[in-house]
Order: sequence, then structure tokens, then C-alpha cells
Amino acid sequence: MRTIDLNGPRWTFRVASGGSPRPASVPGCVHTDLLAAGAVPDPWWRDNEGALDWVWREDWIYCRTFTLSAEDASAPILKLCCDGLDTLTTVFVNGAEVLRADNMFRAWEADLRGFARTGENEIEVRFASPSVVIEAGHARRPLPAWNVFSEAFRGRSYVRKMGCAFGWDWGPALPTAGIWRCIRVTAGAGRLRGLPRVRQEHRADGTVALKVSGESEGAALGVKISLSLDGRMVAETESPVAGGRFTCRLDVPDPRLWWPNGMGEQPLYGLRAELHGPDGAVLDVSAMRIGLRTVELIREPDSFGTSFLFRVNGRRLFAKGANWIPCDIFPSRVDERVYARLLGDAAESHFNMLRVWGGGIYEHPRFYDLCDELGLLVWQDFMFACSTYPAFDTAFMDNVRAEAEEAVRTLRHRPCLALWCGNNEIEQGFVDWVGDEWRGGRMPARDYSLLFDEALPEIVAREDGATPYWPCSPHTPGANRAEFNDPAAGDAHAWSVWFGGEPFEAQRKWTFRFMSEFGFQSFPEPRTVETFTLPADRALNSWVMDYHQRSGPGNGTILRYLYEWFSPPAAFEDTLWMTQLTQALCIQYAAEHARRIQGRMDGLLYWQFNDMWPAPTWSSIDVYGRWKALQFLAARFFAPVCLSVVESLEESTMELHVSNHRPVDLRAQVRWVLTSASGEILRDGTVGICVPSQANRCAFVVDCAEWRDGSPPLPLETRFCPHPPRAADRDLVLFAWVEEDDTELSRSMAFFAKPKHLDLREPRVSVEWADAGAGEWRLTLRTDVPAPWTQLVAEDENARFSDNFLHLHPAFPATVRLRAADAAVTARPDVRVVPLVARAVRS
Repeated sequence: MRTIDLNGPRWTFRVASGGSPRPASVPGCVHTDLLAAGAVPDPWWRDNEGALDWVWREDWIYCRTFTLSAEDASAPILKLCCDGLDTLTTVFVNGAEVLRADNMFRAWEADLRGFARTGENEIEVRFASPSVVIEAGHARRPLPAWNVFSEAFRGRSYVRKMGCAFGWDWGPALPTAGIWRCIRVTAGAGRLRGLPRVRQEHRADGTVALKVSGESEGAALGVKISLSLDGRMVAETESPVAGGRFTCRLDVPDPRLWWPNGMGEQPLYGLRAELHGPDGAVLDVSAMRIGLRTVELIREPDSFGTSFLFRVNGRRLFAKGANWIPCDIFPSRVDERVYARLLGDAAESHFNMLRVWGGGIYEHPRFYDLCDELGLLVWQDFMFACSTYPAFDTAFMDNVRAEAEEAVRTLRHRPCLALWCGNNEIEQGFVDWVGDEWRGGRMPARDYSLLFDEALPEIVAREDGATPYWPCSPHTPGANRAEFNDPAAGDAHAWSVWFGGEPFEAQRKWTFRFMSEFGFQSFPEPRTVETFTLPADRALNSWVMDYHQRSGPGNGTILRYLYEWFSPPAAFEDTLWMTQLTQALCIQYAAEHARRIQGRMDGLLYWQFNDMWPAPTWSSIDVYGRWKALQFLAARFFAPVCLSVVESLEESTMELHVSNHRPVDLRAQVRWVLTSASGEILRDGTVGICVPSQANRCAFVVDCAEWRDGSPPLPLETRFCPHPPRAADRDLVLFAWVEEDDTELSRSMAFFAKPKHLDLREPRVSVEWADAGAGEWRLTLRTDVPAPWTQLVAEDENARFSDNFLHLHPAFPATVRLRAADAAVTARPDVRVVPLVARAVRS
């Protein structure tokens, strides 16, 4: 098939109600084109977002011309192919209507025979405002939803459009329109219809066979299927095409299995399909990459209830990662560099899973390419979230069935694909499990089941057949689905800290089988705050700082927990950084606890990994790609080997735990030292330990009673704290680390008292530099006194530390790498060392 590319800057756009055409670029959207033209202000700056509300209420028209040769214009197959139209769209070619579209998530095609001609052709794409459909739907039957930031958005779920475009509790409300993915004309005598389907048969003897099937259109006689690895042909076969269909089998010699990040390699086989015509000429070619692997969701009875764990190639996996949202409120402007940076950061931080959340989009193909390459499993939501939906409407159901079929056919071959999930949180707040009518803000179970218990699982079974399906997140299987966070079965969204006000320590009591959401907010760093504020705005209670906060509990909750754990920050900049440390500490409590009870809890995905605009949110990496403290700590608590400490105020003990997520058993030494806050050694020790793969072991229990007994307790009400910390706790610090062959694998620092009560001294930290070449340096840090969460700040904002917010102790130096953005850099960057005590108000 020949392709006439319609992407690029040769488009114009205008508001349908009048006005002159302006230059446009495709893929894109109205907002990005208006921004490029200087016609609207930057919606990220201060409170400009509200000044752009008019955009979504207008209809818009995009136009350009394209040229067809006589051969293309007369081709038996002549199609306009639109990979993404947002959303209510009518397409005209040479003045004639050729296509109507009403779903942002689908690809659309139009037959251009009889409409297109040899020479110049004109295409016009008209986008109608969704406001009319939303208003009409809401008048017919309201669809209750969360995160409705405007009365005009009530009824938004009648339109198949990115849910968070209308705002969420971490993002702006800027619904847009446009040709948001690629558009082209294809011409030829025959073509493959979509990607071939590949079924894998993994035999008991370790061999693998592939069954490849597909459909074609036009004058196709046969198909040739070839499989290659690293540029070397592995297997090939041919099959006739009969009735527009073909099926063939391939045996894979010496198969190399694909593994998630941290469990092995990710070999990707290239599968190529060539469609041949009667004369042997190649009519069309399809190419994709596959990984040889099996993925199972294991739900079996056990002593705790029913398991919820993933098994890859027969091996149990503890899922580690986060929830992924669209990288920009305007997804069309996210380029490959953003995907490569973020997904590379996830892999570097030892993630093995990302959940593509249901209020966003089915991601760009490059996202899944990179997940395949990096070993990042994908929990894939269908695009339904936090709302009721009109499953009673036949046209709506036909639309979403077509959407789901396309999504499954597009992604089913991906080795990264681990799970299809029906929706986000609808069972948590929007289903009436006993009634048959719409009432009380809930949809009846009958309507819910039509979509999520019948239509979607049937499509997954028919079109995929290998990837498990889960109806909702969170979901409790069985008869009591209203108990959506049952600790005995299913997955859970654990929000009792942020929304419920529980202390961080309460997370150590969680016994859910799998945590697919939990989180805590923080502010972005000062450089990011400067991108959307004036100097006068840089106070936590300013109008602009409040404006960018979209969560109900908001900035007050962030600060309440900060002051519960840490001393008051000295300045605005210190406050921003300390909110990040508070967030990181919260997630660390839950993550380390989950690893300690592996076998009962077998995965956790925190909310959220990335951002779509600069604001206080739950993200661990901000919209500019800057790591928050949480991302550095995640790289530690998700590391293959993780040391964690559990302090017991009741028993006056510190338990040292080692979790091993390597694919092999771990034999190592655990070293520990108990000191005063000034670094005086009170007690120390070393113990050997063997930890099986995918398991946790308690290595040692440090008895601290000698230093705590007789010390008066802090004056706390015993009903809130039955075993309060003692005055002596201010002067006790435990530092521990795991070594293998004299190499540090993990370290931790623990206290009986909260950091704000520790009698920490101002440390003297020395930094020894070693040039590693190629724009990289090794920094070895030493301190004279314990210095928890010591931060390194590079004056070059593009430089990246391998670790940060470090636990420094006189007993053991810390070594980190500093990498410049440009490998050709030879000048050593300026680095500041900022101890925790330097962030606090000086007494």
C-alpha cells in the first residue's frame, strides 16, 4: 500500500463561527495551535486556565490540500485513515461528506473512491463542541460523576473523550478538539486489515509455537510470515489467503523468553507479514515485535483468603510501580523524548509495572514499545473512570464495543500487556447492587454489568484470549462487590491516609492482597513553581498556589502531616522540599510494609507516577521530568534487595528485614550500628542471612531497652498512643545496611522518635569527587554525625544524581553518581549539600 502523509504544518484552522484561518500543525489540537499563534495565554501560567474556557464551547474547522497521482486516485483501495479525531467530527473531501466520528479513542477510516480525484484535493475536518451533546444527555438522564469542576461538564460521560480533559483532582480543565493522532491516505490493490493475531503455545518441554492469523482486503493471494531476532531470521512460512483470511504456524527454535524488569532480559522478536498479489508482488507489509512469555493472574484460595498475584513464565512476581496518567493535558504534544525519559526513569527505579489509568487515553504506540523494551508490565484500564455511563443507550454501547475491540486488537501482541481492567473506581461509588433503577447517584447493577461484566470480558476473551480481565479497580470478587476493598481478596485503593486522616503508621496494618492505588501529595520543587508563579505568588496560601491545587483536602493536609513529622521549614523553598520528603516517607511506610508481608500482599502501584501540568499533586516526577524525593526513595524501596526497619515502642526493639526480588536467592550480611544522635556508638553487630527469591526475612532484632528503660514518656494521651515515645528516643539512631561481597545493596536509618523530635546536630559533610568520564562523576560523602535525608542540589538543573535524600552516618560513607545532560561536559557542576536540619527554622 502506498501512503500519502497528511501530517505536518500544511493545515489551517479557524473557529467555525467566523474569523480568519491560522496556521495549524497535525497531529495537534485547537489549544496548541492557538498557543502557537499567540492567540491565547499559556494556561499553565498563574490562573490563565480560566481565560481559555471559551475554546471548548466553539466549533472548529481544519483544512488543507493534498495531491493524488492518477495511479493512487484510481486504486481499488483508497482510504482516508485517521488514527485519532477528538471528538465529534465530520470530514469532507472536495466538499462531500466522507466520515462522521464520535469517539476520541478509535481510529476512523473513510472510503475515498468517488470523492478523491487525480491532482489537488481539499480535505476539511469539522469539530463540533461536545457541549451540546453533554447538555442534551444530562437533560435526558444525569450521569453522576466525581471531579466535576463545572456545571457545564455534568453529562461529560455521554461523550467518548479523555475524562481528565474536563479536569481532575490533579489537573486542569481544558477540553480540546483536533486531529490528535496521525492522518494519511492509503492507496493500493490489497492490504492487511490491522495487525495479525499471534497466539503463543508454550509447551512443557520449553519449546514455543506461534499461530499467526489475520485478515486482508483486495486482490491478495497469499501471505508470507517471517520471525527474526536481533536481525537474524529465526523462522518463516507462507499461507494462502482464502476469503480474506489466513492462518499459519511457526515453531520457534531455541526460544528466548521475555521477562519483566529485574527478572531477566527482554528479547523482542520481529514478526513481519507480507501480503502478496496474484503476480507475486508485495501488496502490503505489517511489522510488529513480540516477546515470548506467559502472564497469569493467580487467584487461588490460601490462608488469607484468595490470592491476587501475577506469574510470568511460571514465576511469581511482586508488582512494583505506579499509576500512569496522560503526560500533558494536550496529549498530541507529548513527543518520544518525554516517553523515553519517563519510562527510562521507571525502569531505572526498579518498576516492573505501570497502570494506565482509565480516565486518560489508550497510550501512544511508542509508550508500549518502550514498555516492551524495558520490561515494564502494563495494567491497562479501559477508558472509564469515576463516573456512571449510559449503558442503557444502544448507540453508546455499540460505540464502546468498537472502541474496546480496536484497543484489544492493537495491544494483544504486546509482551508488556499484563491485565485488561474494565474501569476505575465505579464499583467504589457508583453502582446500586440491589436496585433496578437509577437512583441516589448510582447506576443499577443491571446496566453496570452490561458493560463491565458482559461486553468487555467477552471482547477480551474473543479478541485476546490470553490476557486476564478484571472488571474494576478496586474490585472484590464474589457476592459482596459493595465491599470494594476487602483485604481477603481482589485489589484495593487505600486512601485512608490522604482522605481519611490516618497516620502514616496505620499503613503497617494494611493487609490487602494487592494495592493498585494509594498516595500522598507534595509540591513540585522551586524551579518548577517559578514556571507558573510571580515572586509575589510564592507563598503556600497565595491565590495562585491554591488555584493550582485541585484536591479537596488540599494544601492544608500536606502541611498538617509535614508538621506532624518535621520541624517547621525555614523558608518557602524549604517548605516545598519538605513536602516532598513527607510524601516520600508516607509511600515508603506502605511500600516497605508490603514487601515485608509478600505472600499476603503481592503488589503495590502508588498514585501517581507523572504529571500533566505544574501543581501540587501525588506525582513522584513533575511535569518537567524533575524527580521529587519520592522517586529517589522509590528507587530504594523498589530495589531488588531492600532493607527495612520496624521499630516497636512497646517492645523497645528494631526489627531488621531484608526483602529479595532478585530471580535467585540472596546470601548477604546485615550490618547495623545503634548510636546517639551525635554518632557515639552504643551497640553494633553483623549477621549473615539467606533470603529466597521473592521473599522477605527478618534478619535480626535489635534490643534497645537498655537505653529507653527509665526514660520518661512524652506527654501524649494514651488513647491515641498507648506506647508513646520516650525522652531518650530523641538521642537514639539506628543505621543498617546490607552487604554482598563488600558491596552495599541497601541501607536504612530508623528512630523511635519522629524526626522533628530528634536531637540532630549540624553535620560537617565532606564530598570527594572522582571523574568517571563521559560527563559523569562519583561523589563520596562522609559525615561526622548522623544526617538523615541529606539532599544534594546541583546548580545545573539538567544534571541528575543517581540517588538523593541520603542517610549519612559516620560509620559508613555514601557514594552517588552525578551525570550531566551532555556527555561532552568536562567542567564539574556546582553541588550544594543541604542537611535536613538546614531546612528547619533555627531556634
